[in-house]
Amino acid sequence: MVSFPSLRKCAALGATLALLIVTPCRPAAAASTVPAPVTPNSFGDVVSQLDPGGEFFLYMSTAQWLGKLSNGVDTIHNLVLSSGSGLTPQRIAKADKAAALAKDIIQKSGLQEITGVGASSFNYAPGLYRNKVFLHHYPTQGSGIIWSLYGTSPHPLAWVDMLPADTSAATFGDFDAAQLINFLRAEAEQSGIPELKQAVDKWQAQFFGVSGLKLDDVLNSLNGSMGAVITLDSSNIISIPVAQQVEMMPAPRLAILISVKGDLIFKQVDKMLAGNPGVIKTDEPGLRMRTMPVPFIMPTLNLRPSVAQWNGYLIIATDDTIIRELVATQKEGHGFTQTPEYARLSAGLPKQGNSFAVVTQLFADTVQKLQSQFSANQQGPNQAQAAAIQQMMSRYQHTGPLMSVGAMLPNGWLTISQGSQGTDQLLKPLLIAPAAIVAGMLRVLPALHPAPQPTSSAPGAMNPYPMPTPGTSP
Repeated sequence: MVSFPSLRKCAALGATLALLIVTPCRPAAAASTVPAPVTPNSFGDVVSQLDPGGEFFLYMSTAQWLGKLSNGVDTIHNLVLSSGSGLTPQRIAKADKAAALAKDIIQKSGLQEITGVGASSFNYAPGLYRNKVFLHHYPTQGSGIIWSLYGTSPHPLAWVDMLPADTSAATFGDFDAAQLINFLRAEAEQSGIPELKQAVDKWQAQFFGVSGLKLDDVLNSLNGSMGAVITLDSSNIISIPVAQQVEMMPAPRLAILISVKGDLIFKQVDKMLAGNPGVIKTDEPGLRMRTMPVPFIMPTLNLRPSVAQWNGYLIIATDDTIIRELVATQKEGHGFTQTPEYARLSAGLPKQGNSFAVVTQLFADTVQKLQSQFSANQQGPNQAQAAAIQQMMSRYQHTGPLMSVGAMLPNGWLTISQGSQGTDQLLKPLLIAPAAIVAGMLRVLPALHPAPQPTSSAPGAMNPYPMPTPGTSP
């Protein structure tokens, strides 16, 4: 005799088998509802470099329209020729050469090799976002100048180890200025446009007249990277004029560093300064520096323009103390990399790349404060409108600390930045700006166009809307 539990089990098993027989292919059909794209694209390569699951995620294939960028030149060129207005054979010949030059630059630049763009933003820690931007090209391509102008492969970020402890903003990167200038000169040479070649020749002659050096010699002395450092000294507060007021801020210093193969440029600068008795000369092992004190401009700023040759760099700075700090940091290691802000922003960023940039909270706050004061103190008929727009924008537009590393990969350029702002926060001002402008205009319209006063029929009554007299504005 079969028990009730056994019957229930058999019934459940039978029902399950019936469902499988009736709908055996439904799960497989659901898994294959997304068709493959008819035109292959770079989606997989791009999104593999991004962070999914965050506040912002974007992919856009650009192969179809950037790949035909040079065709747009032909379209514009044909439109110009089809107008036929005032076109002489000479002008037509020049237009043909100009179009050929534009197409050649586009094709050799590498812009048409960009096959995809991706971006993402991920809130990876309280108050911190990781933002990524990736420009993709297929590994078999990437021969354009933009793919070698900013470096060819990642390397250790040695620049970071020389940043002083009071660094507030800095940017360094590979940049082959010689390659860019030689590329443009070659294009001008083969363009067949005499005026363009004459302009390039004139510029090279002027360069020699001002510097005393041949352009080719200077280009050959460059080593393919450069950068800049800004420090803000919180212990030295200075006053600077902003619009109609005086604003207080930490004393800034600036140093521009250019990687060089030798001391060609420094020797020429030293030669040009030889006749100035006020120049302070410094010649130490590994460091040669020339300083020119500038008295009575702003004593608290301590402006002492300096040029130095150090550690394979030509340095141009606002004063010699920042150069001394660069040297000391590189030797002793007690610089920006030892600060809590660097530790917070750099955690998780690549240690190798082709570019590096940082903006500290102090720098962001200082710049935003100066911008707000400048907007608030504008004079003139648009003062109220500017103030209204600035007031609304300030509610949504906030700056903050940021650190980024860029790298040239075999299939494109990747930039990773970490800071207090995500991509959604960066895009928000773009969405708010039109509304802010309209709101600002609405606020000042009553002031610009006051309501008309009641008119009187009495003789001599003033017309609230007088007609302008000839030669005047209404």
